[in-house]
Amino acid sequence: MSVHITEFISELALLLESGIACRDALKIVQQEQDKRAMQKLIAAILNDVEKGMSLADSFAQYPDYFEPFLVERLVSSGKEEANQMASLLKIAQYRESMDVDAQNLTKRIAFSSVYIFFLLFLLVILTTFLLIYVVPVFADMFSSFGGELPGLTQLVVNISDFFVANGLLIMGGVFVLGWLIWRKWQVVTLYPPSIGRLYHKIALIRALRTCVFMLSEGASVAKAFAAAAQIVHNPIYAKRLNQVSEQVAEGMPLSDALRAHSIFPKKMVHAAIVGTQTNKLDKLLAKLADLYAKQLQQATGPIIRSYTLLIIILIGIIAGMLILSMYLPIFSMGGEI
Repeated sequence: MSVHITEFISELALLLESGIACRDALKIVQQEQDKRAMQKLIAAILNDVEKGMSLADSFAQYPDYFEPFLVERLVSSGKEEANQMASLLKIAQYRESMDVDAQNLTKRIAFSSVYIFFLLFLLVILTTFLLIYVVPVFADMFSSFGGELPGLTQLVVNISDFFVANGLLIMGGVFVLGWLIWRKWQVVTLYPPSIGRLYHKIALIRALRTCVFMLSEGASVAKAFAAAAQIVHNPIYAKRLNQVSEQVAEGMPLSDALRAHSIFPKKMVHAAIVGTQTNKLDKLLAKLADLYAKQLQQATGPIIRSYTLLIIILIGIIAGMLILSMYLPIFSMGGEI
């Protein structure tokens, strides 16, 4: 939906720039929409404007589609259509840069991460199924032979007995764990080695690009970081960005506020120090965002491939151990014969 909102803002700004009145521009954009949800949204905005409401006030009615800090920038541009058009163009450019990052980096990493977690979930389900339904069949067969089982086989049988006795509890726990991971996805993804670093960089890029946009629009540093908290889409980063915003608003230097939270890298602290001294904070943060985006693009492929290979090896080891444990008694019997 974000891409459609960006396209709507861009088209509306271009129509306003060409001298078309706001109402007529909204009607034109609405007619070109294929997505039903966008048609309804634009119809509601058009209805607000026809009732005398300003475009910014109408946008403010729909915070799920138009972030409050962007609406605030539109409000600050005044009621003249020329100023609103210029502000809309800048907002569209900002959103386009965010959408490009989302398309090229975020979605690719998110899809790969879901695939990896799915493989892990599948591994747990298959292992549990084998231990509850397959191993007991072999265990009954071995017990009819008599004699002592090999150590590995006995270990697997003992684990199987535990799973059979607590099967429903274990399966329920697996599904609850999967549900919790899904619910807390934005938090969980920050912690796995390597993949966690990718998600940290995604959050930082979104925060930095938003800060750059706000600073270039003349907003204060405190407001820039408060805006970044709205767009970062990660509760941990949102909390820290809001804290930085509050600390800066209270008079603390930006570099000290960032240094107080270990989640922000040293490069960001150094950029804050130099940027504040040279009055080029927005330019330095923009370069840092570009650097992180480049690093993210280069690191994504190798990290995802490494995790996939690791899980495949893990599946092979577990499957191999289960198969070997079931055939060891047969090999032992063959040796005795």
